[in-house]
Amino acid sequence: MTFRLLGPVGVWQGGRSAGPTTAQQRSILAMLLIEANRVVSVERLELAVWGQGPPPVTSRNTIQGGVSQLRRILSGVSDIGLVTTPPGYRLDVDPTRVDLFRFRDLVRQAGHVAPARAVDLLGRALELWSGPALAGVAGPWLHDAIGGALEEERLAAVEERLAVSLRAGRNREVLAEVVMLMSEHPLRERPAYLMMTALHQDGRRAEALEVFRGVRALLVEELGIEPGDALQALHQRILQAEVTVAEPAAPAGEAVTPRRPVPVPAELPARLGTFAGRAHEIGLIRDLLGGDETGGPKICQISGIGGIGKSSLAIHVAHTVARHFPDGQLYIDLHGSTSQMDPVEPVEALGRFLRSLGVADSVVPTDAEEAAGRFRSMVHGKRILIVLDNVRDTSQARLLLPGSPTCAVLITSRRRLTSLEGALRVPLDVLAVDEGRALLSDLLGADRIAADPAAAAEVVRLCGGLPLALCLAAARLTTRPNWSVAGLAGRLAADRGRLDVLEAGDRAVRASIEGSYRDLLDDGHGSAAMRMFRLLGLIDVADVSLPVASALADLPVEQARELLEQLVDAQLVQNHARDRYRLHDLLHLYARERAVAEECEQSRRLALQRVMHCYLETARGAARLRKGEGRGLRGSWRLGLGPQSLPRPAAVPATAEEMREWVATEEDNVLALIAQAARTPSAGPAVALAATFAPLLIDQGRWLRLLSLGESASRAAEHTGDPLHRAVIHSDLGWARFLLGDPCGAVAHLRQALEDYRRIGGHHREAAVLDHIGSAYRSVGRFDEAVEHHLSALRLAHRAADRWQEGVNLSNLGLTYQRVGRFDEAVDAHTRSIALLEETGAVADGVSARGNLAEAYRLAGKLDQAIASHRQAMRTLRDTGLLDDYRTAEICWGLGLAWHEIGDPGEARRHWRESAAILHALGLITSEERRTIDTSPIPITPDVLQRRT
Repeated sequence: MTFRLLGPVGVWQGGRSAGPTTAQQRSILAMLLIEANRVVSVERLELAVWGQGPPPVTSRNTIQGGVSQLRRILSGVSDIGLVTTPPGYRLDVDPTRVDLFRFRDLVRQAGHVAPARAVDLLGRALELWSGPALAGVAGPWLHDAIGGALEEERLAAVEERLAVSLRAGRNREVLAEVVMLMSEHPLRERPAYLMMTALHQDGRRAEALEVFRGVRALLVEELGIEPGDALQALHQRILQAEVTVAEPAAPAGEAVTPRRPVPVPAELPARLGTFAGRAHEIGLIRDLLGGDETGGPKICQISGIGGIGKSSLAIHVAHTVARHFPDGQLYIDLHGSTSQMDPVEPVEALGRFLRSLGVADSVVPTDAEEAAGRFRSMVHGKRILIVLDNVRDTSQARLLLPGSPTCAVLITSRRRLTSLEGALRVPLDVLAVDEGRALLSDLLGADRIAADPAAAAEVVRLCGGLPLALCLAAARLTTRPNWSVAGLAGRLAADRGRLDVLEAGDRAVRASIEGSYRDLLDDGHGSAAMRMFRLLGLIDVADVSLPVASALADLPVEQARELLEQLVDAQLVQNHARDRYRLHDLLHLYARERAVAEECEQSRRLALQRVMHCYLETARGAARLRKGEGRGLRGSWRLGLGPQSLPRPAAVPATAEEMREWVATEEDNVLALIAQAARTPSAGPAVALAATFAPLLIDQGRWLRLLSLGESASRAAEHTGDPLHRAVIHSDLGWARFLLGDPCGAVAHLRQALEDYRRIGGHHREAAVLDHIGSAYRSVGRFDEAVEHHLSALRLAHRAADRWQEGVNLSNLGLTYQRVGRFDEAVDAHTRSIALLEETGAVADGVSARGNLAEAYRLAGKLDQAIASHRQAMRTLRDTGLLDDYRTAEICWGLGLAWHEIGDPGEARRHWRESAAILHALGLITSEERRTIDTSPIPITPDVLQRRT
């Protein structure tokens, strides 16, 4: 079985075509063959079939179907396999079965044999072409992206066969063929060169000069350019009647001056014995290096933090593509980030390259510009791969770049070389868990990793997926056979000692990072950037926004942005989203080490305090949006916590949508920051932040996070020893337990809060706690005790003139009344609640109260009024931009119940499904629960909705 790309695409067996039968399947086969033995992503296959535009919605199914058809064609051939390998597929095949690879191999062989043998090999290579390359595929993309380059390879082989024939003295044969080649490609100069040479060798000098005049006229007319240097030099030699112009075989008796063979450097370091992952990046780089030879040289820059595997990837890819660069591979480590070593100067690097290319040491230029020019001249037109490893900056690399499109350059650097024009930039991220585990398996043996895969995954996590760290961790285990993988994970888990563990011999993660950190001094504002980096290590957050970084360093926003971008370019910080920055785990540990070593205790304390204040004031701004600008917020007990006057952060949510986005983005950071500050001088602001953030989580149904928030904040409250702090946090913990369906746990926390409030004496928040206890009793059917607590709360709120709290108490009292069938009293309580809450400007709470009123109407049989009240609540949510949170789900469910009782099942199901979609998005119901609701004619009300009533 063989495969054809150089003509109609297909599979051939026994001299007959075996398929595939459709153009789309031929496109899939073509892409898999071009990338034979490498993984081709589904996205690349979609590109091959449908081009640059968006593929149809059924594209994945079409690709799968095409692959299945190809597997049927290939079935029964033992040494050919089409395997599924995320993110796509890989066709495992011997390259000699593919006409393209046989063609390239024959062309390569022809470059290393005598002319007569070369003519034969090139002829055999060209016989493999049975028509235009990639014939019969779907759409134009493959032809445009790859077909043109393949046709260029064919023409180059044709021209080389004619050139070799001239060197073998077959000028008559060349003349018979080159005329047709010139007519088909009148603007290509090499056929003209060959024709002029053949005519001149045949004694037809005047005709040779006429060919030049015709080609020159055509180039000037069509392209506005003169012939190239080679053609003009040939013209001059013919004018001067030189005997030989293309190095043909010398006539009998004429001496031939022996020429020094041109060196073919092969300087790549040895391929690593272990290499894992990077399939996507390898594909990108190989696509670039195998592209057409137009424009300038093909340049790829691989960037990333120290130890991420830049050099390993470059060397690995360089070895896999070396056969495409038969004129040599040059390599140099420029030591741009090597500790205790000076970077290699460009003129020194150029000297090494020139000597590798055969230039005598005595004539290597000592001027950098002159050496660069000599280097560009020597590699022009040759297929040479140049690997510039460990580059410091663009200025170090620029003089080492060739000018010829036949050359390719692989650059590795810790910095992003943004001023390197036309380069493909490949930033490296850490290895995924599976990739990291595969690397450990290669280093330590599959059996040792398979024996405890969970511990191996934990080692990968604690090493942050950093290849260098994984190699050093494996080295520790190799030299300590009595250590287990789990034991190593335990040692790595101790943050303070982790960087100490990750050392082996002369290699260490700490030293790798330190080089990048010290290099910051070479840039403008280097000291300020170093300070920003180490301060980032002080806070235990997943990432920082620009306003938080500004507060952390106590700098204006634009200055903070400039320093962060400087750190991004140095690969010390990642800019993973707009105006958001994060540190790799091991970089975070190193940054904290530097902060402890270089910042005094007061500086560290004030930095954490500024960050806490930034989050607190931002949360207060978000709370204002939640409650509105009415009297309810200004009278809120929560604003009595923490500093009352804080600088306004650089960015505060201005709309309900921005508020929701801020909560979703920052909730993990808020929880982490409160946990970090719990036992520090910032414990008080931590309690204030937790109390302010809690209602925002409640609105979005984030009740498990509310519980985590309360548990971290309770440690801060215990640290301050302030009974008000304890009372506030126990109250929030109690409400979280209630929302999560644990009324007994809720009452325990709420009674502790009540005790602390009574110890303070006369605190108006006591009413809220009594109200919450009433709600907990209602949920377990203790209705008399529930009413008693609601009424006690109502009296306290009225006495304290807290109109907002009074409105909330009335709403919960109404819920209890409707549970025992006292519907008229429920409607009255809800109606009074709505009036008070709207009076105080508490929009969100007013919406909830109106939804409760609607439910009381429904239970009382007043269905039209129930629907009207629900619709009014929905309008308020829509007008204030507060849609798509828990309240919306409650209202939609209530509307579904009302429409069902009216007798409109279609409208009922629509609202139930909308409610289920919101609850599922909030993580409050499972996918299975949602499917049950969507498919049931009369679904059961979810527990998360029943708890609140």
